[in-house]
Amino acid sequence: MRDITLCHPRLQVLAGKLVDECNQQGLKIKIGETLRTKAEQDALYAQGRTKPGQIVTNAPGSSYSSYHQWGTAFDFFRNDGKGAYFDKDNFFKQVGELGVSLGLEWGGNWKSIVDRPHFQLPDWGSSTSGIKKLYRTPEEFMKTWVRTEEKYGWLKDAIGWWYRNKDGSYPKSKWLLVNHHWYLFGDSGYICTGWHRWNGSEVDAEDGSGDWYFLDNTKDGSLEGACWHTKENGAQEIWYVEKEENVKTM
Repeated sequence: MRDITLCHPRLQVLAGKLVDECNQQGLKIKIGETLRTKAEQDALYAQGRTKPGQIVTNAPGSSYSSYHQWGTAFDFFRNDGKGAYFDKDNFFKQVGELGVSLGLEWGGNWKSIVDRPHFQLPDWGSSTSGIKKLYRTPEEFMKTWVRTEEKYGWLKDAIGWWYRNKDGSYPKSKWLLVNHHWYLFGDSGYICTGWHRWNGSEVDAEDGSGDWYFLDNTKDGSLEGACWHTKENGAQEIWYVEKEENVKTM
C-alpha cells in the first residue's frame, strides 16, 4: 500500500514535511509502502527463506514485528529519473539525514539489515516490543488515534488537498470536475499542482507517456490544483466549465 493517509496522523505530518524539505533541497522522492497487513508482512518475511529472493526483513507478520503493520512507518523511493533506488551519489543518506532532523528514525542507521529507504516514528524504540506491550495488536493501537472528523468534500492535511466522497472513498489517479473546475489526483490521492503528464490511466508514467497539463500551483490559493487551458487567442487561463453535474470524472 502507498496510501500515507492510512498511517498514524503524526507520521502523515512528518511525511509531508519530508517531501516538502526534499523538494526544496532538489531531492525528488515519492512515498512508497506504508501500512502492511499481517499477510503482506508474512509474504515479505518468506522472501529468501521459503520463497525465492533475498532476505529483506527479520519481522514476520504473525508476530506484529514490523512498524509498517502498526501504521507508524513508510518507505520512500527516488523520483528524479535516475532509478528508484540508485544511490551511488548518496541520495538516500541525504534524505535520511533530513528525515532524522525532522524527528523520524531512519533505517539507514540500523546495524542489522540496513534499510535506507525506510522511516518510522521513534516513540516506541527500534523494535516493536514496547508498542506490543502497550497495545497488544495494531488494531487496538489504531483505536487510540485522533482521527480527522468524518467530513466529505475538500479536505487538507500536512501533505496537501484531497477530496473525500460521501461513501468515504477518494479519487486516485483520475480527474474530477468539482465546482466547474477540473482537478487531477495522483496515485496517493492528493491533487497535483504544476506540470504533470496524464496518459489516460496514470499520472507521470515512468515510460514518459501522456499529454502535459498545468494545474494551478498558487499555494493556498482558492483554486489551487485547478486545470489551466488555452483560450482562442492563445492566452492561458484557469479552465472554467460552464455546465457540470455536481461532481464527475473524465
